[in-house]
Amino acid sequence: MKVVRFGVDGAALAGAKSASEMLRLESTRLPIYTFCQELDDLLGGGVAVGEITELCGCPGIGKTQIGIQLCCSVQIPDAFGGLAGAAVYVDTEGSFTAERARDVAAATVAHLAAISNANPEAHEMVDAIHGFTMDHVLQNIHLFRCHEVTELLAVLETLPAYCAAHGVRCVVVDSVAFHFRQDFRDMALRTAILAKMTNRLMALATKQTLAVCTVNQVTVKPNSNGGSRLVPALGESYAHACATRVTLSWEDDTRVAYLYKSPRLPQGRARYTVTTGGVRDVRGVKRPSAG
Repeated sequence: MKVVRFGVDGAALAGAKSASEMLRLESTRLPIYTFCQELDDLLGGGVAVGEITELCGCPGIGKTQIGIQLCCSVQIPDAFGGLAGAAVYVDTEGSFTAERARDVAAATVAHLAAISNANPEAHEMVDAIHGFTMDHVLQNIHLFRCHEVTELLAVLETLPAYCAAHGVRCVVVDSVAFHFRQDFRDMALRTAILAKMTNRLMALATKQTLAVCTVNQVTVKPNSNGGSRLVPALGESYAHACATRVTLSWEDDTRVAYLYKSPRLPQGRARYTVTTGGVRDVRGVKRPSAG
């Protein structure tokens, strides 16, 4: 108790940081762009590093598309205001496709090339775009396919060393709920393993200053009036794990993101759409008809 109270060098609670120091540190962290200005504005500039951001919504709303977009956006070179880092995609459902990643990567490269061409005097941009190719982007998206919860836990166990070795700045888990909703009958065991998993993800995000984006499913919850509503899966205990929670849904014929929870941002909404090139602002694009 004396060691905890006075610290090894006589300072109380040695190792504590001041709020001023934390503010300076947070102000230097760049977010990851989603390529949708309205969505970036909702998130305070983009998906933040150093914390867990959760995307939850029904099938077909674009959760996986945003995840793939982040894996490409995190690689934007420093000269363009990006993080110039690699990405890890942990796929539990088989949602990730290389063809889709190729389309988003090609659009990202083309977008930066257009910016570079419009600013020929910016020599740093011109130099950076030479090595920023579609193949380069695809090579820096590291995919782990997990078919059961034991494989998922094994991947999470090795992720800290893997991310440090490969310069990873973004980890996407798609989806975090899939195995936990199907592989468990012992709910106490499920809760314990889920807590262990989220603690590892939080430690990974904070210690290595990278963005962790988890994709969550939705489930039906009965109301007291006899009706029901869609809520994020895995219950209230898991809801505390993510720093930022974004709910994705349809509003008429438009995809809408609702910022439901954030420690630093007000609640709000943003429209977005999914194009061949990835996530973009809404420009008269409507939901495709069924069939």
